[in-house]
Amino acid sequence: MSAPTYRTHPVHLFPWLDARRGHAALTAALQQRASASETPGLMVIDGFVGIEWDRFIDGLRAALDDRGVTAQWLSTDQCFLTPTDIDQQLAPTLTADPVFGRIFHGHLEDLWDGERVDALRRAIATRTERTVVYGFGASCLAGDGIRVYVDVPKACAQERAERGALTNVGAAEPESFGAMYKRLYFADWPMLNRVKRAMLARLDFFVDGTTSDLPIFVAGDAFRRALHEVAQRPFRLKPWFAPGPWGGQWMKHGFGLPPEEPNYAWSFELIAPENGLLLGDSNHDLECSFDYLLWQETEAVVGVAVAARYGSYFPIRFDYLDTMDGTNLSCQVHPRLDYMREEFGEPFTQDETYYIVSCKPGARVFLGLRDEAELDRFQADAVAARDRGIPFEIGAYVDSYPSAQHDLFLIPSGTVHCSGADNLVLEISATPYIYTFKIYDYLRHDLQGELRHVHLDHAFANLDPSRRGDWVRSHLLPDPIAIRQGLGWAEYCIGDIDQLFFAVHRFEFQHEIDDRTGGKFHVLNLVEGERCAVVAAGSPPVTLHFAETLIVPASVEAYTLRNLGGTPCKVVKAFVKG
Repeated sequence: MSAPTYRTHPVHLFPWLDARRGHAALTAALQQRASASETPGLMVIDGFVGIEWDRFIDGLRAALDDRGVTAQWLSTDQCFLTPTDIDQQLAPTLTADPVFGRIFHGHLEDLWDGERVDALRRAIATRTERTVVYGFGASCLAGDGIRVYVDVPKACAQERAERGALTNVGAAEPESFGAMYKRLYFADWPMLNRVKRAMLARLDFFVDGTTSDLPIFVAGDAFRRALHEVAQRPFRLKPWFAPGPWGGQWMKHGFGLPPEEPNYAWSFELIAPENGLLLGDSNHDLECSFDYLLWQETEAVVGVAVAARYGSYFPIRFDYLDTMDGTNLSCQVHPRLDYMREEFGEPFTQDETYYIVSCKPGARVFLGLRDEAELDRFQADAVAARDRGIPFEIGAYVDSYPSAQHDLFLIPSGTVHCSGADNLVLEISATPYIYTFKIYDYLRHDLQGELRHVHLDHAFANLDPSRRGDWVRSHLLPDPIAIRQGLGWAEYCIGDIDQLFFAVHRFEFQHEIDDRTGGKFHVLNLVEGERCAVVAAGSPPVTLHFAETLIVPASVEAYTLRNLGGTPCKVVKAFVKG
């Protein structure tokens, strides 16, 4: 395999951004802003879960001390209910299920004690000296003053949670990673996103808190300007990667990832709730969550029609599943739309497709029930595996098909499926991504040594018995259909059925091909070829290397894909239909 050209750290450069680093520089900027502020005695520092508050605030306090500045420091920690009371408050959201809960639609203030909040507000209102209010929800208590937000990438927060280096919002102690992630997803992220979104238009400084001892920051005006400019051009998010019990070895070598991990199972190429956006100048770069761009530039990114249906929610997901020299994924199914809404509070469900970027001879994809499969027997074998550790062959109940490079398998919710070993799958799907109801996982343990959960009640409540045999072959294994073509180029529809709200096309070209967005975003991935340029009027060309994912926002009316390598290119395109 040749040296990887795939970029794990794609930075969008703006020479005027003026990103600075360290507590001393941040303190100097805060003091400069304070001299021009109508309330120079107040600083408000809010932040996202994952921030190491003690280390960050200790560094800021020391930097102020070095400048001879004293201040009163007030933390929102004192506002929270007891951890026991918070657990009771969130019990309907977190449920008794070990993996799934319901999206929390409440607010951070629901976890606060009213009397304690009133006391802190009085202390802020009657302050007689310079005061710093900091912690989760600080901006909800003090609307004036200099406003700072400290963001932490979700990948970073999860790494800290996995090693027990942080707690959930208002919790006293770390828990197991599974329990912490569940609460992050269903409670902490939604309620803190509401605070973060409300602060975006008026924050004075944005801080990347990935490194607590050396935070990187930009002025709020520059941050908002950079978001606006990104929304006018094709852009790439920062991917991140995770190992898993079935993971393979292709991404480790193909993407040049750290070799110490046992494998890489997933890449998060484009999963809106998880990915970050990198902004930089000639000296430093920083990461902000993709959410910021979607909140500020909703219609520019997704388009008016998509925004009318999904708001600022980005509805399409791209990620890799690597089983090359690995093993099968679990036998699984995803929830129907009505089930998703009623059980989990999500607006739409987890429809998927598998695009085969690479595979070994003999690789297969499991998809749909066998014609002769009896659901009662299938469920009985799954229960016996779960309860008594009795293995069984999923091939007795689930059909499988040979996989070949550039095949696309369609997987609407309710369809039993999994990737077999020795595939590199580009998953082109709806954005929801954790609602995998495992039916059978080969009695396999996770990387922490725990037996992996299966979800039989959920699974068999959603498994569609009609998704089998001839229906699968005629609906879910599409042949490419040429839409338009010319000398040395063509566009094919490779996946479009009524059960999916998005369609997948493929460009094939020797030199170049033109396209128009029609007021909707396109998501692109170079699945064959070395590299190509994405050229749009009004912005510099963007290079797309093999296996990379790129968003062409709706604001870009027309663009050209231009081959920069020595072999023909193939690029998949996904977009919202209608």
